[in-house]
Amino acid sequence: MERLLLMLKVYVSFLSLLCAINTNQAIFKYAELLIKRKIPYATIFGNHDDEGSLPRTGQMSLVETLPYSLSESGPEDIDGVGNYYVEVLARGSSKHSALTIYLLDTHAYSPNEHAYKGYDWLKKSQIDWFKNTSKGLKKGHDEYTHIHMNLAFIHIPLPEYNNKDLPRKGEWREGVTAPGFNSGFRDALVEEGVVMVSCGHDHANDYCALSQTESGNPALWMCYAGGSGFGGYGGYNGYIRRVRLFDIDMNEGRITTYKKVESGEADKKIDEQIIVEAGRAVALA
Repeated sequence: MERLLLMLKVYVSFLSLLCAINTNQAIFKYAELLIKRKIPYATIFGNHDDEGSLPRTGQMSLVETLPYSLSESGPEDIDGVGNYYVEVLARGSSKHSALTIYLLDTHAYSPNEHAYKGYDWLKKSQIDWFKNTSKGLKKGHDEYTHIHMNLAFIHIPLPEYNNKDLPRKGEWREGVTAPGFNSGFRDALVEEGVVMVSCGHDHANDYCALSQTESGNPALWMCYAGGSGFGGYGGYNGYIRRVRLFDIDMNEGRITTYKKVESGEADKKIDEQIIVEAGRAVALA
């Protein structure tokens, strides 16, 4: 059985690290944990990550050179730094992708505080790039004899996360600090067949919520990574730092997700659930 386990610290802004005076050293500190274990990794930026000594372009140029890094600066003619995708090939195949992971830069703060307070949003150039890229990859993906799946990772949550009526598993502990302007990325994800998107940003929220079609059918699971860093708020009311994992069975087209906490039994899985079956988002069991 072919499986892939993704431990995704998309919560990262490495707040206490990348706001350090020596940003290079901070990057080396987190990358060392993965390099020592020979774990390939892909990075995206949080809203605090260019508040240190290096801009995003400089940081990504460095990260691109590190061992096991799959990170890319992405196209220069679209907004942001770090808009790219990673193809995970099927075992034993040199050409067929079983999984495509899209990673996009959600920037930092609103460029128009008078109209939309708070945080920035994915821009039209990014959404167009995503849709064009997805359509360009589709022919090759259709040639795969098993089930190909598309996933996406961002930092700042989409406005659609801020809906308490959606079916969800996990905890809603704080207000959702999504952009005030909805640029339509959720709709683009659904249109291009992405089955799951995960974000970070809000330090203590750790739920997965099911976004549905107009007829009420499962369309897209929207997850939080869970608060894993110690550089920001979150450690209150008995909250234990945690990280979300995705266990992906690429033969069955199944995605199981759960969280592991910093303390407690090492093999204990918190809020384990199947969110994708046979390559499609499924209802909350």
